[in-house]
Formats: sequence, C-alpha cells, structure tokens
Amino acid sequence: MNTAIRSASRIALFCAVLVACGGTAAAQGSGMFASKEISLLIGAGAGGGADTFARLYGRHAGRHLPGKPNIVPKNMQGAGGMRVANQLFNVSPRNGTEIGTFATSGALQPLFRNPKAKYETVRFTWIGNMDSDASLCGTWKHTGIKTWQDLKNRETRFGAGGIVSATSVHPRVVGEILGVKVKVIHGYQGTKASNLAMQRGEVDGICGLIISTVRTVFQDQVKSGDLTVWMTFGKKRSPDFPNVPTVYEVVKNDDDRMLAELLFSQDEVGRTLAGPPGLSAAVTTALRRSFDATMKDAAMLAEAKRLRLEIEPMTGEKTEARFKKFFAFPAPVVERLKGIINAKKQ
Repeated sequence: MNTAIRSASRIALFCAVLVACGGTAAAQGSGMFASKEISLLIGAGAGGGADTFARLYGRHAGRHLPGKPNIVPKNMQGAGGMRVANQLFNVSPRNGTEIGTFATSGALQPLFRNPKAKYETVRFTWIGNMDSDASLCGTWKHTGIKTWQDLKNRETRFGAGGIVSATSVHPRVVGEILGVKVKVIHGYQGTKASNLAMQRGEVDGICGLIISTVRTVFQDQVKSGDLTVWMTFGKKRSPDFPNVPTVYEVVKNDDDRMLAELLFSQDEVGRTLAGPPGLSAAVTTALRRSFDATMKDAAMLAEAKRLRLEIEPMTGEKTEARFKKFFAFPAPVVERLKGIINAKKQ
C-alpha cells in the first residue's frame, strides 16, 4: 500500500515538473519577439513588384511569429539588391529583428566573384520564397516592336537600375542569344521608374519584369497596347501570354540553353525572404514556420487575390537548397554569364 502511494507521488511529481518545464518553454517561445519590432529591408523601389510582395508579407506575418511583433518595411534599393544583402550579412543583428528581400541576381553575385558582394549566398538564413514565376521583355508602342524579330537591324534601348540588376543583365543576355543589338541605360531605380522612362521615350523597353508584376502593376498598359510583351523566360509559355514565345523556343544551341537556364531559372526564387547568417536554431525555426503559416493565411491569400498576386510558396529549406544548385553549374557557363554581367557599362 505504502509502495503504491510512494509510486503515485513520484509520478505526480514527475508530471508536475514536465508541465512546469513545458509551460516555461512555451512562455519563452511565445515571447521570442514580444515587444520587439522587425525591420523588413526591401532591396527595390517603392511600388514595384518586389515591394508589393514584401509589404504583403509584412502586413500578415507578424500574427504568426512568437510575440506577434510589428513588421516595418523599409526600402533600401541600390546595387541590384547587394545593398540589402551586404547589410544583412555584415551588419544586421543576429536575433531575427532585421530580415530582408533582395533580387536573386544580387544574391548570386558571389557566384560571379563580384568584389562588392561581401557575403556568402548559402550562409544566409533563407526564410522562404513567396512565388515561383518567370520574367519577360516588353517595349513601348513608339518603337513599333511587336515580336522579337523586330529587334533585328536596329538598336533597342532598355532601362535598368544597377549593372547587376535583372533589368540590366536580362536584355544583354537576350541580345547575345538572339544576335541583336541592345543598349542598356542605367540609373532607373525600380521598375516604375523604367516604365515612366519608356513613356517619356528615353528608352524603348524593359527586360527582367516578373510576370506577376506586369499582371499587378502594368496590366492596363498591356491591355491598351501601350506595352507589348514579345518574349518570356519560363520553361513553358505563360498563361498570361499564350501567344508569346519563351526564350527556350528560340535558343540556337546547347551553350545558349545552359546560359539561359543559369540566368532565367533565377526567377524560380524571385520573391525570397532572408535573415542574417548565424541565427539560432530557435529563431530560424520561428521565422521559417511563421513564413509557412503566413503563406496559408486566409486574410493574406484574400489580399493577394485582390492585388492579382499569385502565391506559390517554397519553404526556407527548399529555397536554401535551390540556391546551392546554382553553384553546381559548369564553370564555363558561369564564366560566360560573368563576362556579360561585368561587361563595360553601356
């Protein structure tokens, strides 16, 4: 009898300890970001596609983070996304209170040994990717360009931000693959600035626009015929532009195909979110799992639908693995693209 009582007492005590420990852990987890503010650095100008996606995330993700912190978006455009990447890697606190989004082309600059890229791509804490999309090229109505063949026997001017930005590299690769003459005019920060430059006649077109951005920001211009899309860069034709060929339909050889894949497959991770390297396992898990929950959040999805944004998310783990694959491309392909990226500024 006494033995049974003693055993029951021990079991009760053991259970009480478990409950207390569990409660303490839960309290610590729930308070991880309590009374804190998370800065969301956006490596793009206000009003463009990257900015729209980032701010959508910022409005909803706080509900799914421990402590329900306020997320404050901050635009920090410059250097094709490298400004944010350098900030996160070298300056940001290692506690999850500063995260960011920046162009994949900027994230991959270490692959091309850009000395201004003071970071290692695979060491970022990749939180997730909001959408896997494709990009495109288009020109304004004053050019008379309707198909990519119309680029022959002329020079076509494209607006871009930094020299490593997608809007700079995409048209130069297109020129090489198609054998046409292009001129890139830099200094337009954000896709809206390049679009306004087209309307003023300063440039003829823009390359590297994500299809979801066109659907969200520039759809009326496409419908009116002001902006003509004549090539997309996905592996298959876009449902938004079923009569427009992809670059893979016109590449001439395997070398060009590999070049196209190294560049244009970057769009598959075009809406990423990252934290600094060296975050604790607990903070990393909190950021990644809250991202997953945000991507399923009914209110977020309803707002995305109103904004005409497609959400096709990728977990942080899969995003990290996808970036590692870029570093497995054959060296000659990487060197060829590096040569195009680092060509003398036009």
